[in-house]
Amino acid sequence: MSSRAASIARPDRSGRYLLGALLALPFIYVGVFYAYPIYKVVALSLRDYQIAYGIDDWVGFDNYATLLSDAETWLTIARTLLYTAICVSVSFGLGLGMALLTVALADAFAERYGRIFRHIVIAPMIFVPAAAGVMWAFAYTEHYGWVNHILLALGLPAYPWLVSDAAFFLVMVTDIWGWTPFIYLILLAALQSLPQEPIEAARVDGANAWQVFRYVTFPLLKPVIVIALTIKTLDTYRAFDYLWIMTKGGPGTSSTTLNLATYKTAFQSLTFGNASALAVITMIFPLAVMILLLVLRRRQTP
Repeated sequence: MSSRAASIARPDRSGRYLLGALLALPFIYVGVFYAYPIYKVVALSLRDYQIAYGIDDWVGFDNYATLLSDAETWLTIARTLLYTAICVSVSFGLGLGMALLTVALADAFAERYGRIFRHIVIAPMIFVPAAAGVMWAFAYTEHYGWVNHILLALGLPAYPWLVSDAAFFLVMVTDIWGWTPFIYLILLAALQSLPQEPIEAARVDGANAWQVFRYVTFPLLKPVIVIALTIKTLDTYRAFDYLWIMTKGGPGTSSTTLNLATYKTAFQSLTFGNASALAVITMIFPLAVMILLLVLRRRQTP
């Protein structure tokens, strides 16, 4: 091979190596940040691993058997699903209602009023969840919070909100307050991008506002609604910051979800085997949601 041919071949070979490296990057990323951590969690879930006591024994499925035979585990699962269901459904209802109201204000009055309303609605999004949790936890404190100050001003007694049975639902209220703007923005963008011809045709045919929404607007929004609900469901299911900052899972375990239970088991009890088993159980629901999303998307694809 001549020197000129060799000089031409070298850049081609280096270009192939570079292309191969670039194509390998996604697989490396998935392997390092997804496949290996999942493998490690599953492997630890099959061991009695207590780092504080130097215990590392193979136990098979004993960790799962212990957890699933404990009534508290099932209560924690039910509490997690309840938290997810209430936060997602209320956030979706409020977000959709406010998105429709924004469009109505812009149509009935002027775009300026819709823009003002939009800025008010998305205000909670400027707060980092940790900061929002601290802010609302302080609001509900018995002696210094503004909620009890209002009650006292009305002649009512102060109430220890975050150490009562109401604590779990108050965290839900905070979550709804903080994440409804996310649903609102997605649905507002979808509403503003809908084709107007079907809506105008329905109005010309004599359909009222409810009929237009039910038979025209809502079906057109379905693909966006599915994506928004999936994102919100997965995000709410793995909620940690509001719950930990406001109640730390208390009082007792009344606001402990699967994520908090996994954290406490791992970093307070230092039983990483049981914590890993809890983590594997926690992963079942997100996987089911993703499979459901893929099925729905496939049915919607013509």
